Formats: sequence, structure tokens, C-alpha cells
Amino acid sequence: MADFSIIPIFIVISIFIAFAIGANDETFATVHGSKTLMMKELLVLATILAIAGAFFLGRAVSETVGKELLTIEVSYAVVLTILISTSIWLIVSSALGAPISTTHSTIGSIMGIGLILGGFGGVNWLTILEMSFWWLLSPVIGFVATYVVYKLINKAIISKLNGFKDFERTEKIFSYILLGVICLTAFSRAGNDVSNAAGIVVGLGIDVDLILIIVGLSFSLGIVVLGRRVIKSVGNITELVPSSAFASEVPTAVILFAGTFLGIPLSGSHMLVASLIGLSKARRAPTKKGLWKIVAVWILTFPMAALLAVALYFPINIVI
Repeated sequence: MADFSIIPIFIVISIFIAFAIGANDETFATVHGSKTLMMKELLVLATILAIAGAFFLGRAVSETVGKELLTIEVSYAVVLTILISTSIWLIVSSALGAPISTTHSTIGSIMGIGLILGGFGGVNWLTILEMSFWWLLSPVIGFVATYVVYKLINKAIISKLNGFKDFERTEKIFSYILLGVICLTAFSRAGNDVSNAAGIVVGLGIDVDLILIIVGLSFSLGIVVLGRRVIKSVGNITELVPSSAFASEVPTAVILFAGTFLGIPLSGSHMLVASLIGLSKARRAPTKKGLWKIVAVWILTFPMAALLAVALYFPINIVI
């Protein structure tokens, strides 16, 4: 980019995007729900891992958005419109305590910008249809995996415990395993997600380490300011202890990792929520009232992100 006078605008936008992504990070929900850590302890640990993950893993940055999903020219204005509209919907959802898929919000924005600039042919609908299959399958996988794993843990371990001391000792072991897995997930997620925010300033002559630290701090601030709403909302879907939290979290993490490795676009947020519903069914325990609010926000994600993109593109295009 030749006009270096707009670099500060890009930095501000990167900070805003990182804040929005952090605000919708539900990674520590099961840790909070199972009372493995209290909220203050959780937020301190999440902040440290967010900054560390951003700095050490965030160098593999994203330089383009919607490359395979749009048939129109992907200009800076288009990229920024997609990122900003996605971020706004993430913040709105976080304020409502609803975890959403960042990918779904991004795709909604891409659909909006493609339709407004290229009509129906501006979007690669076949690719979106292929991805939609996996989005719909994500919660089914999460539900079934957690249901089966909980039943196995309950039959092989929990049902064979003798007395409260045995139960307490076993849950303590599960809490350590759960916390270790979550810390690794949070570290990796920060590095991956922050790349979406840092990517727009790559190649502008800014020190990479500096921008990674800045967006890492912003990501962690998003977790502290709004992320706690999402963490509480997801962590309270059903009653949790460390062993049941393990049953809902670890299978989801393993399947999500495998899906990422194979290039399958699964939704971590949808899988986790569905996993917790699967857990409640396996335990024959009720789910909390906030579940339908989460589902409603999921349904609204595509149209709202698309409308935001349509509304924001022309003013952004004028500025850029």
C-alpha cells in the first residue's frame, strides 16, 4: 500500500477486531462451569495465555479474506468491510452472552458484500453450500461425542468410586487434566484468532512483534470486558463437575483439531454448546433457560452480518 498515512486507521481496526474476537471467546466456559477456577483466576490466566499465544503463534497471519468465496475483486475496502462487520456482530453477540462462530459471521459479511457488489453471481454459492454441510454437522458431532464419552467415563470410572473421598480425588485429577487441555486450547486459539486481526497490517512496514503484542493485549481485554458474559452463559448451560466438563470439552477439542488438520470447517462454538446439551441428556439433567437465546443469535448471525456489511461498505470505500 502506497499511502502510509492510513496506517494508523489499519492499526485501530486491528485492535478493534482483536477485541471483538476476544469478547466472544468461550474457551474457559467449562472451567468456570465446573468451578475448577473462579472467574478472577480464570481471567488472569486467560489474559496471560492470550498475549503469549498471540506473540508466539500469531505470525502465520491471514492476508486475505473471502478469497475463495467471492467472485468479485477483493479490495482493501472489501476486506475491511468484512472484518469490521464481523467484529461488530461478535461484540453484539458477546454483550448478549451468546457464543457464535466467527467463521459464520465472516461468511455472512462475505455474502452481504458479494450480493451488493456483484449480485447473485458475486458469491461462490457452491463453496458455501459445501461448508454449510459441515456447519450443520458440527453440533451433531459435538452432541454424540460427548454423550458417548460421558457414558463411558461414568461406567468405567465414576460408577466404581467408593465414597465421597474417592469421588473428590477423582474429580481433582479430572480438573488438572481439563485445565491443561483448556490452557493449550486457549494458547493455540489466541495465536490463530489474532492472526485475523494482525493480518490487515502485514506488509505495511510495522514491526510484527509490536503489532502482535498490541492485538494480543486487545484480545485479552475483550475476554476481560465482555468475554466473561459468554463464559458464564456457556458454562451454565448445564451443571458441571470436572469429569463431566472433561467429557464435553476434550472430545470436542480432539475432533476440532482433526477437522482443522483435514481442512474440514467445523464450528468450535457450536460443537461445544451442542456437547453441553449432549452432556445434559446423558446425565438426564435439565439445561438452563439461556440456551434458546444462544440458538436465536446463531440463526440471526448470517443475515445480521450481511446487513452490517452492506451498510458499512460504501462509507469504508470512501475513506479507504
